[in-house]
Amino acid sequence: MPKTGDNPILLCQNGGNPAVSIIIPTYKRGNLLNYVLEALTTQTSKDFEVLMIVKPSGDGTEQIIEKYRERLKIKIIIQKHGYFLDALNLGLKNAKGKIIIFLDDDAVPFPNLIHSHILSYSTPAVGGVAGDVVPVILRGNTLCPFEDTPSEIIPARVSETVLARKLGSRPLKGLEDYLIYISKAGFVSVNYEVATRALSQPVNSLLAKGANMSISSEASVGFQFPTSCVLGLTNEQYLGWYLWKKGYRVIVNTQIKAYHINHGQSLSRNIKNAKKEAVLCTEARLLFYRLYGSEPELSIMHRLVLLILEAIIDVKSICLHKDISRISMFKNKISAELMGLRWLVYKKLGLKYSPLADLEKILQ
Repeated sequence: MPKTGDNPILLCQNGGNPAVSIIIPTYKRGNLLNYVLEALTTQTSKDFEVLMIVKPSGDGTEQIIEKYRERLKIKIIIQKHGYFLDALNLGLKNAKGKIIIFLDDDAVPFPNLIHSHILSYSTPAVGGVAGDVVPVILRGNTLCPFEDTPSEIIPARVSETVLARKLGSRPLKGLEDYLIYISKAGFVSVNYEVATRALSQPVNSLLAKGANMSISSEASVGFQFPTSCVLGLTNEQYLGWYLWKKGYRVIVNTQIKAYHINHGQSLSRNIKNAKKEAVLCTEARLLFYRLYGSEPELSIMHRLVLLILEAIIDVKSICLHKDISRISMFKNKISAELMGLRWLVYKKLGLKYSPLADLEKILQ
């Protein structure tokens, strides 16, 4: 069993800075921060700093954080503009640790979370690690897990047609044994065979959920999250892809756990549900266009055939089965692909395009 002292990253001198930086963006979550910060005071590893990226909301968040200054090395960084990924970039800019851990402001770490993240980097060439995320609900002051959903990163198998599986789920070359990967059609997919192994051992994966993940500062030199997003969907896989392309190993270790408090919102910044769903759908589908030109394994043919298949299935459900719930979903898909097509044309012409303004229009 490796020890913290064996970690090649931590063996390097860090100039008196903490070994680990924890980045926690927060907005209107003052009622939940006590659970997160209290859990950090009981960590088995103590050499860490906490960077609170606060978007002011008037809910007393700053005052809650101040109460922990005597028990935690904590710094408040005010986010004056932007969205979730802008907050993460602020954290990266200010992080001093050799290992950088990302936690959500509603993710309560198990006592050994920091220590376990550190140990994961004892394996050479590891550049990023994602832990398990256990959904819970608050009953009084008690965190109660859901019996039917023990993990948010090990999903139940989804039924697919053979054609959809072959076209939409075929991984980029080199990602065949990854739990979570990017397909040739540009979608984030899950390898259910690897999922079985992930329950008992670390496995390769383009990270998982940002509520509980880490990177080495060395591996992430030069990295910034794309600021052309609102909710930041698939940002974890974008980061994992970046580390993988640099030659680092990225893994999931389900023994590194954090509770995730289920309270009806996640990265939404209080966006109404219908608009939020439209943005989520759009951002997920824009990953192909974001990576196109940088990832040679992406296939326009796979994308087009899958889109045609999706359209046939949607139209059949709407017209034959009277499934009107699919109408808004179908519209969102068309809108997202048109936005992506514009991005693709701009890239072909050597012009710059950011989908941020178009995403913001969805929220109006």
